[in-house]
Parts: sequence; structure tokens; C-alpha cells
Amino acid sequence: MKKLALALGTFDGLHRGHLNVLNEAKAFAEDGFTPAMLMFDIHPQAVLKGIAPPLLITSEDKEEKAKELEVLPVHISFEEIRNLSPEEFLRDILIKKHNVGAVICGENFLFGKDGGGNSKILCELCEKYGIIYKMARSIEYKGEMISATRIRKSLANGDIKTANEMLGRNFSYDFLVVEGNKIGKKIFGFPTINQHFPTGFINLKHGVYASQSTVDGKIYPSVTNFGCHPTVGGDKVLSETCILGFDGNLYYRKIKVELLDFIRAEKKFNSKDELKAQIDKDSKLAIEIFNSKK
Repeated sequence: MKKLALALGTFDGLHRGHLNVLNEAKAFAEDGFTPAMLMFDIHPQAVLKGIAPPLLITSEDKEEKAKELEVLPVHISFEEIRNLSPEEFLRDILIKKHNVGAVICGENFLFGKDGGGNSKILCELCEKYGIIYKMARSIEYKGEMISATRIRKSLANGDIKTANEMLGRNFSYDFLVVEGNKIGKKIFGFPTINQHFPTGFINLKHGVYASQSTVDGKIYPSVTNFGCHPTVGGDKVLSETCILGFDGNLYYRKIKVELLDFIRAEKKFNSKDELKAQIDKDSKLAIEIFNSKK
């Protein structure tokens, strides 16, 4: 049985820094290891602090990304290991239970009870137990290390372009399309898809975004409103996307929406005609942005 080259971390955003750690793990395939990534069942902060930072990617999408990257997900219960010392975690969980022969981490990686282990301690323990140790270099964006915290802040400010640059991909989601009040079709003449963000997922800046949506493998330009839709009396926060050039029933399907840029903040218009005119402008701009990304 092949030993694992395990990438260590929470991988709570799968951003460019995380991908660098995973690519270092993948490089060990040439030496006969199986590249793998650690996947906790829950974010450590949810256990240690009682609240986890907002999700940038769902567990399902993280699993799918692992398949795309050809790395084996190694599922570990955080509750099971939270009180283990750094040495116990490496020896009893990684080596004995999961047959790990190499570990890869970022320079800020902490592990063991109360975060008592760091990259230096990990290196020393790996030497003691004959495990290969590799520290992946940090990836910077505009002079600062890329982090999930920076990406969350960018999304909260509507700075989608910066978030996407740090992610190394477009921020996206593929939640179930639910039935709405059909105002888009009845009043404005175009259908929209409504998607609710699950509890714990990142809350975006309310406003209108240029986006692209994938339906049956085809990518369409789209325009997405995230917020409460104050002009038509909305009171629930949701993502409402008009897929430009598509007219069909997508209820109860998971549709992938990728945000490309922030167009404008959400506002209440004086009339539905005024809103429709603005939506027409938003749609034209969204198409321009979509075409510029090709």
C-alpha cells in the first residue's frame, strides 16, 4: 500500500496559497506517494471558539475540487484529535492510522492541542519518526500573504476582482434553484433563478454583479442581484440571477453561478419602470464584462 503525501491545513477557501500546498503534495507522486489533503469534518474554530468563519466553499465543492486536482481526501474528525499533543497527532493519527509518509504544510500551520505545534515542531517530529517534511512557500498578492480572511474581506466589500485573483478562480456557488415570486418574468419580461445561501456561507455585499452561469455544460453571461430587492418589497436575502440568452425551467436544479465583477450597490428605485431601465443597463455591462474575460 502506497504511503500518503498529506497536505495539512483547513483549506477553508482553496485559494492560491492552499493550491500551492496541494501542488507540493502532488509532486510526491513521482516518488511513489499518493497525494492527499486533510479534510476536517468541521472547521477547527467552530469547536475551539464556538463559531467558524464564513464558508468560501462548501464541503461538497471541496470534495469535487479534490477530484479535479487528483488528490485523495483524508477525512479526520476534529473532535477526535483536538486534545492530542502534536506528537500524538503525527504518530497515532497520521502515521499509524492513515499511513502518511510525507507531510506538506504552509509556514503558519499550527496543530496539536491548543495549537501547540508549529512548522518547526512538525519538522522536528518528522525527523524523529522518519517522515518526509516539506514546507510550501507562501503566495502573496499585492505584497501580502493570501489568506481566506483577506478574501472574505474583499467579498464583503464587493471587490470581486481582488477576491478572484487571490482564489485563482471565480468565486462561485451552485445552490439549488428555488421558486420565487416570478416578478422578473411577470413584470420585466425575463426569468431569473433564485438561490438561497445556506447558514454559515459567506454573506456578500448587497448589490448587482456581472456573472456567468453554467447550464448543461454551456456558459452564459448573466447578471446577479444579491440582497433583499427593496424596489419590489423583498425582505429575504437571496441570490437572484438573470441568465442572459437562456429561457427555460431550472427549478430544483443546482446551477453554478460565478461572480465576475461588482456593478453597483443595491438601491430602491422610485418605480418598476426605473428599475427595468437600470436592469437593462446592468445587463449590457454584464455582457461586456463577460466578453472581456474570454
